[in-house]
Amino acid sequence: MKQPFFSIIIPTKNRPELLRDAISSVLLQDFDDYELIVSDNFNDERTRKTVDEFRGDKHLSYIRTEKEMNMPDHWEFATQKANGLYVMVFTDRSFLRQGSLRDIYTSISKAKEEVAVCFWDYGHYDEKRKILFGENEKKKVEFIKSKDLIKNYSKTIEFKLLPVPHRSCYRFDVAQKIRQNVGRLCWPVCPDGTSALLLLAHSNFIMHIPRSLFFFQGEAVSNGNQAKFNSTTYFSSLNIKNPYQFVPIKAPITHSVLINDLLKIKNLVKENLEDIKIDWIFYFTSCYIELRGTITRPDADKKFQFELLKEWKKTLLTYDEKFQKTVWKGIRRRYKEIIKSYVRSSFAGEFLAGIKRFFQGKPTFKRLSVLEAGGFDYKVFKKN
Repeated sequence: MKQPFFSIIIPTKNRPELLRDAISSVLLQDFDDYELIVSDNFNDERTRKTVDEFRGDKHLSYIRTEKEMNMPDHWEFATQKANGLYVMVFTDRSFLRQGSLRDIYTSISKAKEEVAVCFWDYGHYDEKRKILFGENEKKKVEFIKSKDLIKNYSKTIEFKLLPVPHRSCYRFDVAQKIRQNVGRLCWPVCPDGTSALLLLAHSNFIMHIPRSLFFFQGEAVSNGNQAKFNSTTYFSSLNIKNPYQFVPIKAPITHSVLINDLLKIKNLVKENLEDIKIDWIFYFTSCYIELRGTITRPDADKKFQFELLKEWKKTLLTYDEKFQKTVWKGIRRRYKEIIKSYVRSSFAGEFLAGIKRFFQGKPTFKRLSVLEAGGFDYKVFKKN
């Protein structure tokens, strides 16, 4: 059997309607050299029935776990089933735009050197307003030093800088080398971020396609948002004795989690990570700004968020007076970010975001279904 160029993995958990869109956006691609593996994380029967709608397609295969797994373990399980040269983890709440696989294949094939990791830009589909936004159509592919990308990430903790699996593909043999070195590719707490950091640590450069080839929907059911705004359910599923081993604030705050994962990966491997240092002033100020913004969200568990804020203050008091003053000074300097965070989290922020998305959307005045937004003629597909 010929090895496919891409192995596209969709790990899914009880989101059949979103899963249907994700599968369709792959099977409708104008490119044929791939396999699609849907990994059912011990779902209810709705998932199997959804996959059955596509049975008979030569690209599609279906696997199911023997028990419910947490997210990192499920991703690790599913990605090892790949047979392709390159692996793409494609979440069930996302979809590819038409032509994406061909674009990625062409970009990698034209490269003068072997590409270990390739990543691209992404946008969002606003299901309330049925518009697509965040599109980027730049033409020129660029190559970025992995070490530079990690350094920039360590200074900003901007998740969009990382070649996380659902907006990238990586060579399967590179992933296997990582597993031989450290035991696994997808580590908790964030399997997408930790796998991206490990791939960067094991490559000299990566390819960046500055085009939006991938879009998210279903933001309300994101594991990250649920953990951030409401409870510690996700964290308890991980069964980690010390999920905040490398950071001072022992709480599920996004910056704390992401920096802890960065330092954990640095502790596992040395390649490209030797010079990584954390600005702890930036860490404390960023955690504070995040918490202040999150508390005002209508969907937030305010009691839970205030407990996190108490933990932040308690931890800061363990440092000397000079450090504390510098942190508060840093917070005052970033007051504009706090105001923006308040506005974004309020009902007014949601209204303003809606207006902005409406005028950013393409096409602006046409309400699009998910697959129409991705450039597919869904009516033709349904007839077939």
